[in-house]
Amino acid sequence: MSLKESIASYIKDKFDIEGEKVFEKYPKINVFRHKDNQKWFAIILSADAKSLDFSDEARQKFKGEVELLNLKCDPSLAYLLHDQIRIIPAYHMSKKHWISINLNSDISKEQVFDLIDESFTLSAKKSKRSEKR
Repeated sequence: MSLKESIASYIKDKFDIEGEKVFEKYPKINVFRHKDNQKWFAIILSADAKSLDFSDEARQKFKGEVELLNLKCDPSLAYLLHDQIRIIPAYHMSKKHWISINLNSDISKEQVFDLIDESFTLSAKKSKRSEKR
């Protein structure tokens, strides 16, 4: 199972949410959002490596289409996570509050799942966020 498939399976099993194709023009984009407030917490998409904020090393390694997972992230944590290879400032989202995970990199599945959980919590209704802390 690919990391992309593992992510969709993890979100379905843990949160009972399936990805949605919300952009008719871009059927490869898969959006995961809360059932109660409709806020997005995860987006799986592809982008040309040339358009991403990669390090020089990553630019040499990743060419053409790169699979990404966009997640909401606390700004102070996002700053610490950015390594310009595995985790970069978000592609097509607020770079302050979102990160993009390079699914073609060697990032661990466990770290991806932890960051999905964090994104889910950050984008939940305020009353649910208080309950989880």
